[in-house]
Amino acid sequence: MNDVATNPPMPAFQAFAPLVARGLVLREFQATLGDRTIPAIIALPPQERLHANPVLLLTIGGALTHFVPPNQQPAEYFWAQGHPVVSFNTQTMPGDLSELCQNILKAADPFEIFIQEARAVLDHCIAEGWTKPDRIVVSGISRYGYLAFRLMAADQRLKIGAGFSLVTDWRDLSEFANHRDMKRIADLRLSLFANQLVGKHIYMAIGSHDERVSTLSACRFFLDLNEANQKRGLGPELIDFHVTPDIGHTCGNEWYQRGMEILLDRALHGTNNQPSIGTTL
Repeated sequence: MNDVATNPPMPAFQAFAPLVARGLVLREFQATLGDRTIPAIIALPPQERLHANPVLLLTIGGALTHFVPPNQQPAEYFWAQGHPVVSFNTQTMPGDLSELCQNILKAADPFEIFIQEARAVLDHCIAEGWTKPDRIVVSGISRYGYLAFRLMAADQRLKIGAGFSLVTDWRDLSEFANHRDMKRIADLRLSLFANQLVGKHIYMAIGSHDERVSTLSACRFFLDLNEANQKRGLGPELIDFHVTPDIGHTCGNEWYQRGMEILLDRALHGTNNQPSIGTTL
């Protein structure tokens, strides 16, 4: 394990220099998955500011993507409150979504690889004592919001998570335009995983006219989640869903702040503690 705060920054970590200057301790580590290793990085507040019983945020999107601008808002909130943040790069999500489309056409569900990788990273964090199994929050933005909820659906330890401007149905993306009628693509929409998300605490925010990932599809996912919860006798307070006035494929900082505040409060004080902020449509 390398402690970036005490060693000269490696070229790959030049982007993190401002975080180190602020006192954050960055550590590289390798999580084990069978005969593979998964490179990951955790950023912890300095010991004097570290919470006595920390909640770990897994911010999905690659270490560089979601530790630094423009998608650092969830991580920044956790650091400010004294909690660690972990991230890793997954090969599941290429930069070009046309390549992802081709990968899906080759494998029925390539996201299973990501789920295994993320579990290995979380297992390592728990073994290191950075958090406990019941004190983990997951977040993702856009395509990584999809991954966050797929992971939550597959791992019963994960009961609290957020998605911002999230993909809920790959058929809505322009890169999938030529394959929208394929059952393989349709079967990956998040609504089909609603039953595995029953009882979990979820925050979602998306702009009212997000044509990139489809606000309407996010609304359908919200309704399907509520229906799945209601069938189990659970109420709508489990889900905070906000359709925001933001233009295009973006969310304002206030929605990140609100979401992470709600979810961290639930992680710290128990998932029966409901926020006062409800659904905004």
